Amino acid sequence: MKRFDVAGLGQCSIDLLATVSAYPPVDVKAETSAFEIQGGGPVATALVAASRLGLSTAFLGKIGGDEYGELIRKGLEDERVNLEGLVTAPDKTSQTAFIAVEQGSGRRTIFWHRGSAFPLEVDELQKDVIRQSRFLHLDGLHIQASFEAAKLARRMKIPVMLDSGTYRPEIEPLLPLIDYLVVGKGFAFSFLNTKDPVEALQELTTYGCRMVCITLGDEGCVAAANGVLFRQRAWKVSPLIDTTGCGDAFHGGLIYALLKQWPTPTCLGFAAAVAALKCRALGGRAALPTLEQALNLLPKRLHPVS
Repeated sequence: MKRFDVAGLGQCSIDLLATVSAYPPVDVKAETSAFEIQGGGPVATALVAASRLGLSTAFLGKIGGDEYGELIRKGLEDERVNLEGLVTAPDKTSQTAFIAVEQGSGRRTIFWHRGSAFPLEVDELQKDVIRQSRFLHLDGLHIQASFEAAKLARRMKIPVMLDSGTYRPEIEPLLPLIDYLVVGKGFAFSFLNTKDPVEALQELTTYGCRMVCITLGDEGCVAAANGVLFRQRAWKVSPLIDTTGCGDAFHGGLIYALLKQWPTPTCLGFAAAVAALKCRALGGRAALPTLEQALNLLPKRLHPVS
């Protein structure tokens, strides 16, 4: 019996979020209408999303011994994410981000600092956490540890998902070890030098993944699985406050649906519902939905229980 539904290896951070009526020009002050401090990071937030939906989750990563590190730890503990694989570097600093969110549109600009507690080394990787999981989620930032984790998962027939918003050359050798490649358009278009998402899908499927998905923001996503092309639009929610963490929420929802072995259109629709509902509040985690809330947003034709 596996202890965890999903283990995630990657970034965790503290996000400082503020809303502005409009982005000011250089050297101009702007008052913020809201300010929040929340845990963040693609893999960490995806695990929180999965935990809210009812999965058992475990995080592998690294924090510093600073105040932000303690906030990161507490934020994950409060969401019932297992932290046996979280390493603390006492004399280092944790990853942080400042995020300015445009009021009305929900668009955001992210400024981030990875901190000095980076990266997680291979000998710090808690392999037993991976062995005891049904699924592995990566962002590829801790690249050597990610290789080791993906190779272990492949040997144990544990499916692996990779989330990457930005293409980095060192990620490419990791792709043949990935079962579910779910990336942002920035990754796909810069990697393949194309602005056509379908063309990008066709190129990315050559790495042998079971599914390739490119998220397109408010245009939804496109995906390919078993030689079939799928398109999923973004669901509308009101109010739309902040798009920070939409991709992370999408990954958490997709992992849940894949583990339930739902049909591909339902998996994509459900992931899109989790991402949409996240936008109802400032920050990547505040409005992450419950399972019931996500299912209620799905059209009847996609509902797993009809």
